[in-house]
Amino acid sequence: MVSDSDKECCDAMRQRIIPKLIQTGKNEQVPGKRKIEKENGNKETNEERVERISHTNVSFMEFWMQCIDWNMLRLFFGLLMLFFFAVGFATLLYLMFVFSFKENLWYYYFPVSNKEEL
Repeated sequence: MVSDSDKECCDAMRQRIIPKLIQTGKNEQVPGKRKIEKENGNKETNEERVERISHTNVSFMEFWMQCIDWNMLRLFFGLLMLFFFAVGFATLLYLMFVFSFKENLWYYYFPVSNKEEL
């Protein structure tokens, strides 16, 4: 039983372009790169490229919707919460062990004193 989303994922993995790890000659076209050409067909110079990039505006919503990798953020914060819960659980287990088997250490951590009334 393969769902439609799994099938689409497998198709996308088969059609992806994997760059070669060998150095190519100057005349060869690298499959992953695309040439930036102006309207008249000439290749774009570095100054023109810098000028084009410096005048590019990206709105906050475009950045928010297209540039942020939500799956990685979800993974990061999920693992962070898992870590905090694991540390809290280990701390509770340690305190239960101290309370049950090492009473002197428990009273060292949490001293008992007479409460003075005001």
